[in-house]
Amino acid sequence: MAELEFYGSATVGERGQIALPANLRRGLNIKAGDKILIFGKKEWKKWGFIAAKAEVLEKLIQEIEKEIRKLIKGAKDE
Repeated sequence: MAELEFYGSATVGERGQIALPANLRRGLNIKAGDKILIFGKKEWKKWGFIAAKAEVLEKLIQEIEKEIRKLIKGAKDE
């Protein structure tokens, strides 16, 4: 299993904004204007949320779709 990396901390401002630590932005190539998607569940109240770059999530979904198409085609060919 991949190890989690600690990139630093951020403080939530009065308007609910946070600044991503510089080493996180550099390490994950996050630039100004990049879209970040935020996911959470009510059950995660004690844990928090997950954030992902939109472009990375889009590529992941495309790869999953390709694999599903291959599986469907293979099932039809049987």
